Amino acid sequence: MAMYDAPPIPTRRPVVHQQPPQLRPGDHVRIRGVPGDMPAHKQLEGAFGRVARIAGASVVLDMDEPYTAGGLAHRQYFASPYQLVKVESIGRMGARELYDDEPEDGSAA
Repeated sequence: MAMYDAPPIPTRRPVVHQQPPQLRPGDHVRIRGVPGDMPAHKQLEGAFGRVARIAGASVVLDMDEPYTAGGLAHRQYFASPYQLVKVESIGRMGARELYDDEPEDGSAA
């Protein structure tokens, strides 16, 4: 027999998702982890880039250093905001902006 006004039975634990950073064009970012399982993706682990444009759930990055995929050197990479960590500026040296290259959690990469 059904019980009316009974409290709901929890069926599973709530899933906690990490929020993506709020990015704007020109922000300096770091790729978190390896984005895929292709050999070219291993080069992108921890790589730095600058946000060129954002369209919905896709972020176009201008990479600081080129990476090789399919025998060609690429300077742009399409990423998801969930794969990125925003890197803050720590100062300037002349006309060049300096960025913190240490991971967020303090462990060495």
